[in-house]
Amino acid sequence: MLAAFSPDGKLLASGSDDNTVRLQDLAVVSCGTTLKRHSGRVGSVAFSPDGKVLASGSNDETVRLWDPTTGTCRGTLG
Repeated sequence: MLAAFSPDGKLLASGSDDNTVRLQDLAVVSCGTTLKRHSGRVGSVAFSPDGKVLASGSNDETVRLWDPTTGTCRGTLG
């Protein structure tokens, strides 16, 4: 598993072998949000410097751009 913190330290994003990205609000004790658009293992996650975009890379040969506030996929590269 790999992980990335948002620039403000409030969110944790993690990539998983089950082809998902999980977003956890660190101020809330809960299971968080699971982002399920990849069809292959997620191998990388990174936040933009302003924290408004989360990028996830997968062995399905795509990079997906997410809105970490809503969990909406904003676009796909690849």
